[in-house]
Parts: sequence; C-alpha cells; structure tokens
Amino acid sequence: MRMMNHSEATTVTVLIVLAVVVFVFIQVPARPQMLLYPLVRQGAQAKLNYETRDMAEFETEHFIIRYTPADAGNVAMVVKAAEQAYQPVTSSLGFEPKKKTLILMYPDKNELRKAFGWSSNESAMGVYWGGVIQLLSPQAWLKDTASVDEFIRTGPMVHEFTHLVFDHVTNGNYSRWFTEGLAQYVEYRVNHYEWVVPGNTLHQPLYTMEQLNGDFDGLANQALAYRQSLAVVRYIAEVHGEAKLKQVIDGLKAGQTTERAIRTALEMDDDHFDAAWRDWAYANMANHGPN
Repeated sequence: MRMMNHSEATTVTVLIVLAVVVFVFIQVPARPQMLLYPLVRQGAQAKLNYETRDMAEFETEHFIIRYTPADAGNVAMVVKAAEQAYQPVTSSLGFEPKKKTLILMYPDKNELRKAFGWSSNESAMGVYWGGVIQLLSPQAWLKDTASVDEFIRTGPMVHEFTHLVFDHVTNGNYSRWFTEGLAQYVEYRVNHYEWVVPGNTLHQPLYTMEQLNGDFDGLANQALAYRQSLAVVRYIAEVHGEAKLKQVIDGLKAGQTTERAIRTALEMDDDHFDAAWRDWAYANMANHGPN
C-alpha cells in the first residue's frame, strides 16, 4: 500500500477538519458565528486582563475590581453597587457567569476614552465589551453630596452587568437596540430608573424598526434611539408578559434573529408589532418627564 506524502496528508487533514466543522454546524441549531463568539470574547477578556494587570485590585464574591490610586476612595461604592446588582440581574436572565466579572474603573473621561480609542465627543458612564465592564469613576460625574444609594440607582452597574449576562446567555446573537432596551428594562425594574431627557420624548417622529436594526449606533438622536429600545422591550414584557420576553431571549439563544424571535414569541407580523408597541408607548411613556 502506497504511503501518503506530506501534501496529501495535509489535504486529508484539512478535509477532515472541514467535515467536522460542517457536522457541528448541522447538529447545532445556531448561527455559525455563535459557536466562535465565546472564543473571541475570551480572547478580548484575556487581552484586557493582561493590559490592566498592574492596576490595584479588590476582589469580592462575584467581581474583581481594578482601579488607579486616585480611585481608592471610590472602591467601596462600586463594590456595593456591583454586589447589589448581581442577584437581580442573574435572576432576571436565569444565568450566572461561571467566573468572577472583571470591572475596570477609570478616574476620568479622558482615560475611559483612551481605553476605547474614542474621540473627544464620546461620553459614557460605563461600557460593556469583551466580557469586561469598564466604568467611569463615580467622582467624575456624581455631585459631591451624592450618596451611595444615588450611585446605585442612577449609575451604570445594573445596566452594564445586564449587557454582560445577556451576552453570555445568547453568545452575542442579538441586535444592538435589543440589548440596550433589555439593559434599560432591567435597570427600570431593579432601580426604578429611566433615562429621560428633553431630546428623547416620544412626542416626535420616531425611528423605524428598520433604522433601529440597521444602524442603531449611527442614529443622530441616540437618546431617542435608546428610549425607543426601552419602549419596545417594556411593551413586550408589560403587555404580553415576562414569559413572552423570556421566549424572545430563548429564541436568540437558539440562534434566531431578533425579528424572528419576536414574531415567533408574540405571534405577530412585523407591521402589526411595530404599530402596537408605538401605540402603547405613546399612551404609557410619552408624558414622562426627566428624572
């Protein structure tokens, strides 16, 4: 029997690997990127963990908090907010991360922008990306008279931790508008907080679902886009029930698109759904003033 040369052996190996990959994709009812996404997230997390290895560190039951010396006095506030967010968020989504969550705290907006390569126009109190929560120090945006309770209620911890848990539940299979709507909804339920400003009143022309799905982060009125995303998720949960919202999330977990997951769970076509949530939001949310 003739032995295969190196080139032939390599070809056979590649074909076997491809066959295994195809078999896995056929057997697993999810989109292919969902299978690779956890590895990408793990790589991003490892990178951030390595790059911040020299920061001071405080460890709690569920979190590892890294910070600069300037924020030593703010660690206790972040610890309380993080641990207080853990149970409500994990219970809402029915999932607990297997490892402790890394939280990176930056002393000012410039340092947070630098970490993400943002322009000077970008601003946020917190960001979730790559399995890690990154926060702007409370001292950079809270008033001097602010209490820990105010930081817990209006701060970003519940919001960003919801992003992290949801990301693990669905392996990244979601629309940007939906994860923002869900994070705000959990924040609304846990802390009774809504982000309402004059620019995101619902008494104005609203974005279409096609616009929200197509380029959420590129929409000119980000405050309105965020408020609409909350309105859609609140409509699902408050009109159709929490069980239906969970069914939508289960659909995403199974690899469905956001649109299909909603259609399947609510048994409504896209046009009917779009009209229904708008009518509900106008009647129930349009007159809310800023907090």
